[in-house]
Amino acid sequence: MQKKVLYAIVAVIVAIVIVAAAAAVLLTAPPKTLAIDLWYNSDGHYGDTEPAVAQVIKSSLEATGKLTVNLKSEPWATYTDDFGNGRLPLFLLGWYPDYFDSDDYVSPFLSTSGGQSLGSNYSSAQMDSWLSQEASASSDSARSSLFSSIQDQLATDVPYIPLWQGRAHVVYKDTVSNVYLHPVSFKWFVVNKSGSTDLTAGTTDRVVSFDPAKEYDYFSGEIVNQVFDTLLVYDTQNATLMPGLATEVPTVANGGISADGLNYTYHLRQGVTFTDGSAFNATVMKWSIERAIKLDLSGSPAFLLYDVGNLSKSPDARITTPDDYNITFHLQHPVGFFNSLMAFTISAPVSMMSYSNTAQQSDAVGKVVGTGPYELTSYTPNQQIILTANPNYYNPGLYAAKGIPKIPVLNKVTITLYSSATTLKNDITTGAIDVAYRTLNPNDLTSLQSQASTLHLKVDIGSSPQIRYLVINVKTSPFDDVRVRQAIAYAINRTAIASTVFSGLVTPIYSMVPPSMPYSKPVFQTTYGSSPNLTQANNLLGQAGYTVFQANAIARIRS
Repeated sequence: MQKKVLYAIVAVIVAIVIVAAAAAVLLTAPPKTLAIDLWYNSDGHYGDTEPAVAQVIKSSLEATGKLTVNLKSEPWATYTDDFGNGRLPLFLLGWYPDYFDSDDYVSPFLSTSGGQSLGSNYSSAQMDSWLSQEASASSDSARSSLFSSIQDQLATDVPYIPLWQGRAHVVYKDTVSNVYLHPVSFKWFVVNKSGSTDLTAGTTDRVVSFDPAKEYDYFSGEIVNQVFDTLLVYDTQNATLMPGLATEVPTVANGGISADGLNYTYHLRQGVTFTDGSAFNATVMKWSIERAIKLDLSGSPAFLLYDVGNLSKSPDARITTPDDYNITFHLQHPVGFFNSLMAFTISAPVSMMSYSNTAQQSDAVGKVVGTGPYELTSYTPNQQIILTANPNYYNPGLYAAKGIPKIPVLNKVTITLYSSATTLKNDITTGAIDVAYRTLNPNDLTSLQSQASTLHLKVDIGSSPQIRYLVINVKTSPFDDVRVRQAIAYAINRTAIASTVFSGLVTPIYSMVPPSMPYSKPVFQTTYGSSPNLTQANNLLGQAGYTVFQANAIARIRS
């Protein structure tokens, strides 16, 4: 009996000691949880679904029990400035290709200069080397091997987490024609409307800048594509390159590309003028490219010229102009898609009379001067854009062989910038506008599909090269610890985003190179799984020093 009493006393003492020790730990060194901020756009650049996407991601991450996610948002213009200057640690972003090559899904993200421009601040000498090699490689097997290494390293370093690939959509009246969901650039100047010379349209998107040296977001680029031209342009319906301000597409066969792939020569059209009356020639073209490189504005795509495009850093060596209508670009290393870079907005020539090479151009009407089919005649920020036909457009028959006798087809396009996708849907439904493009809510889109005939509308839904992803600023704490980045990759629930937010209208992706592009490899699925793995996420967070606070720990000890 005495022994039993003694054992009981000892057990009580041990329990008291354990409880005291646990309490001491909780009081003196509380478990370390991790609070992080997740940023998203607040004014409709990606439609009204963005808050719901952010909420699903928040829930995914907080399911670990070790992360607390604070949701923060801001308007698109502020957003782009903040991530372009490295001020956002974790944020949602989207990508629409600048040029139609798989390189465009890796170089702008994973090169040192691209990582800085897009806000991840990722930098790897090995990655830079691989990117240079794949851009120069002419062998498909060599590129495939390099892309495999690039994507494997992406999954290990996790500066970005691919989420989903969307579907393009546009809704328009059945009296409207020549509406194409182009894989690179939507062409308002080919759209026609029966019995009218004017078109009204709507979008939830916003403009950041009309200056080709600055803009690097989808909708700003769309307007730049209407007002400015480039050396090469795209076919109306696909990514086939055609002559624009150049008279032909350079090839090795026609002598435009040197045998070693280091020199690209473009023969320029004569008699082309900007809307301020000044002439376009080789000197202007050279000055415009060098202006973009010299300015190298934050968040701009200038790096596509001097880094991805491998143009020399020396102004005297990278571009030569033997006469007024010939220009040659001298590359440091071959770039198989250099012609595509000359079709992107960063390569659009600007007037030397109206533009400065020391500052970004004003977006004021009359200050935006190009050679394109349309002129910008009215711009009210966050409200409206009006484009009117350029009476001196140099090549109205550009798409005559495609059945479009002249461009621009219509004299005037008025684009209303909507603050909500619901209002956009209501106005296309009532006929207040002719075209609704970017971005309708998934449920509204499917509803319009079912009512299209009754409402005298057409609803086009097609594949899209656009991807959505998380950006992680690898230079900011706690994301400078790769284990935290990998833990987030383990916890992400792509299926919940696709089903809950988009009603299955988007496809989860597991690489920054989407499945529709060559060399895509689902590295995030292989490494992190196709569904959340909270055990692995928590293991990594634990290794990084973060634990789960369990408020009932003492109660369990007492019981």
